[in-house]
Amino acid sequence: MIDPILERRYSDCRELLNLWRRFHDFFKMGVQGEGITPEKEHEFITVKSRIAMLHDTFMSVLDHDQNVGQNILTIVTRSITLKHLRRMSTAEIKKIELEWHESYLLLNEVIGLLDDKRKQFATVTPTQYYRQVYTKKAKEALIQFFTGWVFKTIAILLALVIGGFFFLQYGGMEYLLRTPATRSLVIKLEDVIRLVYSEYPYRDLVSVTRMDANLSKQIIEEAKDNAHNEPGNGPAEGIKKIAQKMAGSPEDVSKDLAAIAKGQPGTDFRTDAFRTNFMVGGASPPVVYMYRLPSKAAAMAIETKYRSWRSKQPANYVEDWHLFRRANMIGVIFGGDDRGQARSYLLGQYTHVRTPVPSAP
Repeated sequence: MIDPILERRYSDCRELLNLWRRFHDFFKMGVQGEGITPEKEHEFITVKSRIAMLHDTFMSVLDHDQNVGQNILTIVTRSITLKHLRRMSTAEIKKIELEWHESYLLLNEVIGLLDDKRKQFATVTPTQYYRQVYTKKAKEALIQFFTGWVFKTIAILLALVIGGFFFLQYGGMEYLLRTPATRSLVIKLEDVIRLVYSEYPYRDLVSVTRMDANLSKQIIEEAKDNAHNEPGNGPAEGIKKIAQKMAGSPEDVSKDLAAIAKGQPGTDFRTDAFRTNFMVGGASPPVVYMYRLPSKAAAMAIETKYRSWRSKQPANYVEDWHLFRRANMIGVIFGGDDRGQARSYLLGQYTHVRTPVPSAP
């Protein structure tokens, strides 16, 4: 088989060798100052120009003594004209002669190596050749990938992820939370995480936020810091209301929340109480009961049971309460106006879904 690239390089280097001999003949003519004519000057410049063109091919093949190979172009550049050579000092002439011989020997060596490769390649079948080519490209691609910035970036990110996993697995986050200097930073970091991953579990219900810090003027929050201490606002009262609404159904979630009322480890409770400016009749002020469970899975199980119960209600069922979930927190909304505006508005606030602002009837 014939490799066209190898053949071109071999041909170029052979031509360069012949031109390099011709250059030396012109060099001796210029140093001696004999037989210099305008035609010879023109031929000398033509030889130099062709040498410069072929030099790139020679250097691309050269895998050692690049400085010697580069001397070819340096000598050509310094030898401006034949008349100029005559004016060179003895030291300059001896230096060029030495460099010319070194590069001449190197040229012969490279041509010999290229010829050996041509003979080896002649015994290679097309199948073997393409297998070698693709294998070489695959190796180069792998080397380029593993030494490139993409792999390094992936490796760093992977190391951070694995390090973060073990950090969390062995209580690193709990340690930072117990440390006053880092606790606020961890809480802020978790809030940022929830911006991109809403299912990140809550460590306490203080971190549960509404969409808007300031609600509509139609709904006012009351007893912000101690609403759960007000009569009817404790965890047991919320669970009792759920039991009444679900009326002993197999999907009754009040039993699943009962452990929170007893202070089970990993649980928490919070109440947000409100009043509206358009309460009429016997409607009661809206109250949001929030229960933090030990895990997101436990909260999801309660949400699933509630949805199953809701789907079994008759078509004419009037929904006067809402149950919602955020990560490992279950929220329940009771009360509000007869039209359900306040409940829908608060549900949107706690689930971060924009809903219409309530208006007076």
